[in-house]
Amino acid sequence: MEAVVCLPGADAWELDDERTRLVESHIRLAERIARKRCRWGREDPDDTRSDAFWGLLLAGRAFQPGRGSFTAYAVVRIEGAIRRGRQIRSGLSRTLWEQGDHQTPLSLNLPCADEGDTELLDLLPAPSDAEHDWLPDAIRRLPARDALILRLRYYHGLSQADVGPIIGCSQMQISRLERNALAVLREAVVAA
Repeated sequence: MEAVVCLPGADAWELDDERTRLVESHIRLAERIARKRCRWGREDPDDTRSDAFWGLLLAGRAFQPGRGSFTAYAVVRIEGAIRRGRQIRSGLSRTLWEQGDHQTPLSLNLPCADEGDTELLDLLPAPSDAEHDWLPDAIRRLPARDALILRLRYYHGLSQADVGPIIGCSQMQISRLERNALAVLREAVVAA
């Protein structure tokens, strides 16, 4: 039998005895949440169960005893890990995934019922040059950091958490900077 080789830094994931007991005593909770949240017939129950255990492990690592109940904290982390696992397996960016069932993208190649083999794209007016150029021009006028954040978020589809290490800020700071940059862009649209 071959020995398992751990990656460098894997020991950082080890839990102390107290946290190990906490995690082990909540395994049934993770299994119950996985069963409840599993979309039977549409996803592999083992994936949901694995995500639930991952969330439980994250809860065990990050729990701060003075801040409340471990069970309540574990439920939030487990459900979050299940949602994140689904998003990763879907292949969609986080922003598209978070839209969920609220907005279904409409294909511009759909045939129009009354127009024969005319597609929806054929019926849309062509954008003028002025409409085409305002966004890149408005982004160029932003401070370099704000422009980079918007490009990474909307042109490359990165999440705020992914942009944070690139810029050197936390996800919360990225959220604030993005919100401010979008407000500046909105003002530019209104002024134009």
